[in-house]
Amino acid sequence: MKVNQRNWLKGPQRKPDGPREMTFWVSAGLLKRTATVLRQSGNKEQSHEGVAYWAGRRGGNDCVVTTCIAPAARTTYGSFDISSETNARVVMYLASAGLELLAQVHSHPGAAVGHSDGDDDRALMPYEGFLSIVVPHYGGRGMRPLTICGVHVFERGGFRRLASAEIEDRFRIFDEIVDLRK
Repeated sequence: MKVNQRNWLKGPQRKPDGPREMTFWVSAGLLKRTATVLRQSGNKEQSHEGVAYWAGRRGGNDCVVTTCIAPAARTTYGSFDISSETNARVVMYLASAGLELLAQVHSHPGAAVGHSDGDDDRALMPYEGFLSIVVPHYGGRGMRPLTICGVHVFERGGFRRLASAEIEDRFRIFDEIVDLRK
């Protein structure tokens, strides 16, 4: 895999003018489980990049992420590859469950959370508004706050990394259970 270092290390880019962005609703538990899925790649001798997909439902300008899908993948220290057969299984699952693919989430070694050329090329089916989230340190430090991750949105034919303020504006993290009995 050819990695364009300039692209991989670049930071957030200016937000273009356009229609109102989607708001993504994600539970704290799903963030935690996604980081666990990412950490499970590799072996005892060496960690590997991990990959997952987020699925859910869209209504108006709101997307509710309901599901973390852990696809079978070939992984290495610095890359991942998912077969077309596995991706077909993902698409069939989405169709049978009535869900939409909302994001691809994968991990990188270290703190760099930019997109490599391989990240651009391996996005399952990018469409306008699709997210690609890069989690640092192979997910070993979790995903919160979400601003530690590189959140990239597909728009105008390519991925653009969101600034921290945009991440905070576009995401709502909620708890699955709120105990108000006390």
